[in-house]
Amino acid sequence: MNVVLCDGGLANRLNALVFALILKQRYGHDWRISWPVNNWCGAALESLFVPPLPHDTLPLSHYRHHDARTMLMQENQLDFPAERIVLHQGLHGWSDYQELLDAPGGVVHFHNLIPAWVDAADVHAVLRSLRLAPDVERRAWDFCVQQRIDAGVIGIHIRKTDFGGAVDDDALHAAVQRSERRHFVCSDDAEVNRRFAALSNCAVFPKGHFPEKREKGGSWNQLTADDDGRAFPYNIERSGASVVEGLVDLLILSRTQLVATSGSTFLAMARLLRAADVFQQPLPARPAMPAAETPPTTQPRPVTHAEVFALLNLIRPWQMGSDIKVRLGADGDGGYVMPSVAQRSNRVLSIGIGDEVSFDNQMAALGAQVLQFDHTIAASPSNHPQIRFHKVGWGARDQGPFLSLRSMMGMLDWAEARHPILKFDTEGAEWECLSQADTADLAKFEVLAGEFHDFQNLVNREYFDVAYAVFSKLALSHHVVHMHANNAGGMVMIGGIPFPRLLELTWLRKDAALFSGHSAEPIPGPLDRPNVRQIPEIYLRAF
Repeated sequence: MNVVLCDGGLANRLNALVFALILKQRYGHDWRISWPVNNWCGAALESLFVPPLPHDTLPLSHYRHHDARTMLMQENQLDFPAERIVLHQGLHGWSDYQELLDAPGGVVHFHNLIPAWVDAADVHAVLRSLRLAPDVERRAWDFCVQQRIDAGVIGIHIRKTDFGGAVDDDALHAAVQRSERRHFVCSDDAEVNRRFAALSNCAVFPKGHFPEKREKGGSWNQLTADDDGRAFPYNIERSGASVVEGLVDLLILSRTQLVATSGSTFLAMARLLRAADVFQQPLPARPAMPAAETPPTTQPRPVTHAEVFALLNLIRPWQMGSDIKVRLGADGDGGYVMPSVAQRSNRVLSIGIGDEVSFDNQMAALGAQVLQFDHTIAASPSNHPQIRFHKVGWGARDQGPFLSLRSMMGMLDWAEARHPILKFDTEGAEWECLSQADTADLAKFEVLAGEFHDFQNLVNREYFDVAYAVFSKLALSHHVVHMHANNAGGMVMIGGIPFPRLLELTWLRKDAALFSGHSAEPIPGPLDRPNVRQIPEIYLRAF
């Protein structure tokens, strides 16, 4: 098994991935992607692309301390023993790589550049084979259509995390202001975006998230240690959401007439995407102006098979390498399969109660403080002293008989929280509530478990986009570790794909365990029980 370690910024990771896929096409062998979620790139692979290979999130430090494979590296980071290192500058052609790849046990390929001697046609073919995450492609395309972004627009790259203050923003701003041409500015700095967006001839993708400085008081190029302890002159903390928006920016930038502002790999990748004809489709013709009394109508894009499979990949269960599963609660409906660490939780938010409190009672008996929320019942069926009931429901915001997740979380003592759990069963309200929940708030919970409803609506564009956004958000900080189909809902066909109407899913935060890749455990697993005993279980396959 060979591994491609995709580390560093987004374009660096893409370079590593592209060359590894070329090696796989040329020489075969089994390959795996390691895509660590760290300060360089806080976005999971599946939130950016449909993964082309099996993948995990193992960092470089894992391969230094827990793996004996030969490392193909551009430099000796983390002080690997000399006998385990092969530097890329000593490899001058395909035959050099083939000899290494054929070695027993495989190698770990870690390099952020594509060798200059690789045929451009091979690079372009691999880039065209990569599939964007549907939400990323949709956001980029909608912006391009709205702003009419094509090769007639001048593209300017001003990313502060790439080159700090080395580019003269004021001179570029003055040049755009004087120009009669339309421009697109790609930047990861809020102030740069604000200044250029104010110009009538300049388009800027509206972002909600920006990279931050790891050392708050320093410059972007301050020497700073990363998550693996490596010191580099880049003072960067990129959240998952900021990297997703960075990929949207990259796609838009690639459609423009590029201005050479730096030698960054980000700008070089924009040129590569353009040369490979990736995301370069022609803009649709402008619709004819409708009559004044006839409002314009647009048909939503149909949901494709590729999008459905991309969504499924976001919830494909992972195998825990450092924990086991346990069943908590009833031996039927109301019980949840969770990592065993859940038994040590002392803080639980339980949303949606009804008349089934076996999970809450067991957690309370184990010593957890359990806050229950349900606006549809008068009182909790449980009288356990560790359980506190609130006659309010879960809402996207605080309004009427509903509270937002943040307000519910405010009732917990987080200073003393250990292994906190969020459990919910809200009969369909979970979609809107999770879509509006803050990513950082969700990341505070070590374990999340809940039932998701109405998957028969996946063919509906509006429903699909919400579901994909919710699962993408959760994938930034957590891995799905268990899946079970609630047999009460039965099955439906989604574009020829059999799918349950109701799914029970459990997530574990990525930093709470070691993961060894996607799980091969059958669904249902040995701890699962049918929700309705009189009906057979629904059997699923790994996606």
